[in-house]
Amino acid sequence: MNKTKLLSILVGLLVLLNVITLCFLLIGMQRNHHNPEEGRKSIMNRFSFNGNQIKLFEISKTKHMKQSKSLSMELKDASLAYYNYSAVNEIKDSLYSNIESITQKIYKANQNHFDDVRRICNPAQLPEMDFFIKGLINRKRPQPGKRR
Repeated sequence: MNKTKLLSILVGLLVLLNVITLCFLLIGMQRNHHNPEEGRKSIMNRFSFNGNQIKLFEISKTKHMKQSKSLSMELKDASLAYYNYSAVNEIKDSLYSNIESITQKIYKANQNHFDDVRRICNPAQLPEMDFFIKGLINRKRPQPGKRR
C-alpha cells in the first residue's frame, strides 16, 4: 500500500469520526433542551391536578415568574453597583444592605409561591408536593467537587 492511499484512508477515518462525534453532540444538545410546556404538563400529570387546580397553579406560576424576573434584574443591578463602587465603605455597606434586602424578597417570593401551590393541593397530593419542592431546592445546589 502506498503512502498516498494510506494517508487518504486515515483522513477519511478522521472525517468520519468527526461527523459521528458531531452527531452525538447534537443529539445530546437536543435531549437537554428544556421545553417549559413539557415541564408544565409533567407537573400536572405528576400531581393529577384537576381543572381548577391547574388554573390556580398557572395564576400562581405566572405571578411568581414576573416577580422573580423583576427581582432578579434588581439583584443584578444592585450587585453591579456594589462591585463597581470602590469608594466610601458606608456607601458600600448601604449597597450591601440593598443586596441583602433583595435576596430576602426573592426567598419570600419563592416561599409565597410554594405556599400557594401547597394550598392548591389536596391532602393526598401534599406529601408528593413537599418532596417535589425539596427537590427543586436541592437541584440548584452545586455538587461538591464539580465545576460548571
